[in-house]
Amino acid sequence: MVVVFGITQDVFSQIHISGFISDSLTGEKLIGANIYIPQLQKGVVTDNDGYFSMIIQEKADINISFTGYDSKSIKVNEPMNKQFHIRLTPGKELEGVVIRATKRATPNMNKMTMKEVLSIPSLTGKPDVLKSLHMFPGIQTQSEASALLLVRGGSPGENLYLFDNVPVIYVNHLGGFMSVFNPDIINNIELYKGGFPAKYGGKLSSVVDITQKEGTRAKHQGSFSIGVTDASLLLEGPIGDKATYIFTGRKTLFDFLMLGATALSDGNGSLFAYGFHDFNGKISWRPNMKNSLHLNFYQGDDYFNYWIKNNEYSTEENKNRINTSWGNWLGSLHWKGVFNSNLFAENVVSFTRYRLKNNQESAYYWADTLAYSYDNQFHSHLQDISWQSNWKYNPTEFWNIKFGLKTSFQEFLPSEEYSSNDNTLREFPSYNTNETALYLDNNIKLGAGFSADAGLRVVKFFTDTEIPIKLEPRLSLHKQFGNQEISMSYMQTNQFAQLLFTPGSIASNEVWVPSGRYVTPSSTEQYTLNWNGSFANGGYQAEASIYYKTLDNLTTFREGFSSLRGSAYWNTKVASGGTGTSYGLETMLKKTSGDWTGFVSYGWSKTTRQFPFLNNGEIYPYEYDRPHTASFNIRHNFSSRYSFSASWVYQTGTPYTPVIGKQLTASLYPNDNGEYDYYEALIYGDRNSERMRDYHRLDVALTVNNRNAEGKVKSAWTFSIYNLYNRKNPTYYYYNTNNTGEIYNPSTYTGSNQDYTLRQLSLFPIIPAVSYKYYFDVKGVKDWTFPKRLRDWLYYENK
Repeated sequence: MVVVFGITQDVFSQIHISGFISDSLTGEKLIGANIYIPQLQKGVVTDNDGYFSMIIQEKADINISFTGYDSKSIKVNEPMNKQFHIRLTPGKELEGVVIRATKRATPNMNKMTMKEVLSIPSLTGKPDVLKSLHMFPGIQTQSEASALLLVRGGSPGENLYLFDNVPVIYVNHLGGFMSVFNPDIINNIELYKGGFPAKYGGKLSSVVDITQKEGTRAKHQGSFSIGVTDASLLLEGPIGDKATYIFTGRKTLFDFLMLGATALSDGNGSLFAYGFHDFNGKISWRPNMKNSLHLNFYQGDDYFNYWIKNNEYSTEENKNRINTSWGNWLGSLHWKGVFNSNLFAENVVSFTRYRLKNNQESAYYWADTLAYSYDNQFHSHLQDISWQSNWKYNPTEFWNIKFGLKTSFQEFLPSEEYSSNDNTLREFPSYNTNETALYLDNNIKLGAGFSADAGLRVVKFFTDTEIPIKLEPRLSLHKQFGNQEISMSYMQTNQFAQLLFTPGSIASNEVWVPSGRYVTPSSTEQYTLNWNGSFANGGYQAEASIYYKTLDNLTTFREGFSSLRGSAYWNTKVASGGTGTSYGLETMLKKTSGDWTGFVSYGWSKTTRQFPFLNNGEIYPYEYDRPHTASFNIRHNFSSRYSFSASWVYQTGTPYTPVIGKQLTASLYPNDNGEYDYYEALIYGDRNSERMRDYHRLDVALTVNNRNAEGKVKSAWTFSIYNLYNRKNPTYYYYNTNNTGEIYNPSTYTGSNQDYTLRQLSLFPIIPAVSYKYYFDVKGVKDWTFPKRLRDWLYYENK
């Protein structure tokens, strides 16, 4: 009672200041804007909603600034709580301005703006959100050009992807080579590698928090872009005085080209086409300064189609088609409200669905008579319906609280298959689960530069068997020395949905299974020691981290299985009980001002796995263990028209299991003569005991901006070169008796004893690419005179 009374008395003597910072022209909320009080030498920055809240003890002058905008000052003359909606006007880049009391760098978290994403060269000439995160230390790739994230020894299914605070289940296109996130609609990206705030849970390795843009309130406008792989369109504008919209669409171009090329090819006996699309939309309504509603939706699909071509001169006819499609549906409704100057809330209702479908149809005709037909269908899905309520409360100047609740109802269908051979539908069980979590986060300033973040997440998972309540403590301790800070963090988290992932195919092989009777929840503990600092008035930023991470009850396929398809139930093909460790060092140096900007990073790590049913139960290097990773990115603006960027990445080669010999093995079933054939079988050595060649490449890009009389970009050309020095990086290794490129498959032993040699497949040589982006407004399109000029020119003789 004494403590509560003291806090209450302190609250009455303080001034609470809160509000939103936005762009004065578009209304877009500014994330990371600085709110600074010079006489008190203190400040805060806006969060992902453009919202800020701070407490002062006296009247003060407040400076508000954001890079690329004119700064603004306001006065607080009355000892009463204030709420502001501050609009900054776009202006020149801030030069020579020093913000000395901005929010400290968050340990274990890397932030990337869309300006930085756009500056990183890419394979297709257009930016990719997830691939840009590979430049950070502690992030590794699965294979050449892959967008999959492997964070601090984790697997692809251990990352939580949030799109405006709503989970996205499937995040890649083109077999992992591109991400589903269209950069045209993204505002900000935050990546947590450890030390998660208590708000986040359900995944072991990372949190990728992506914030979408809101539509502009200034005018109806848009952009169109086209590159090597796809074309995209963006439309945005106001709806009345208090609402805005933004819609984006993206579609591949090469699926039609692939279909046409295979149809015209005489030497090819099949037709095939692959493509994908994405559609995003967001409608925002702000009835007043304190409340807002946001309706979001997303739909994206990949699809692969294959047909057999028939010889028109043959009496035989084969009808064979394979269709595989996979993707996401997402919809959400957000309400955000400010109750008073120190209490902010967000409530979200969301629906997410990921599904994988495969259909195979075959028919064989002889002289117009059906001789044989076959139909096989496979289906798997994961559906999530969630509600969450997140709150922020600032009771005193030294204590900030975040708390909330989230409950998710999930439906898992790991495997469902129909086969016309036995005319039965094998309906494997579906599982309905519920995951409910309560969380509390405290940020406490202890004085003398010390502060602490202490949180707890309480999780209950309801499934087909009893799973105890899980407690997930989070703790971070910080000590600030001027512009430098040292911090230590500890966290626990659990994962109840396990991803069974099979790499190596353009079609999705991702299937999710729930924890329960057959699979135990996986868990992790992570310890981190971090240092960060800024120098030269903030022109240089540096950080270094050491981490140690343990993983328990991991799940994977049993030996000999790589898919859930087949006659057996899915639980007979997987097993849990695996453990893992990962530890390492990460460093990064960024230059944020001057003619040349960029960063350089290096990471060292070691990651192992151990399963009772793999490698004789012995510890082995993880499939994606890459001890050394390094990267750099440089950017230079020659003028307002021309800019240049270059990126270089290096990673140690991934482990593989070598072949140490071969032997003859009898077939399982006799042939037509009742005899058993013999096959050559390879004898493998210790699991992951050898490594592929190291991976490295250099990418460069040149951007040419065309500006109007007001200095705004109207169109942009980007010319890029992927793998500039044509490094032949390995995609995978295989064994063969010749250099034809055919992958070895066991065949009947014929007495020839040829030697098999190890060979490498490389996919991406030096690749030039070009993309074009054009910005327009609706009035400009309506007033476009080109069609009229063309018509006048065509019919000039008739005038």
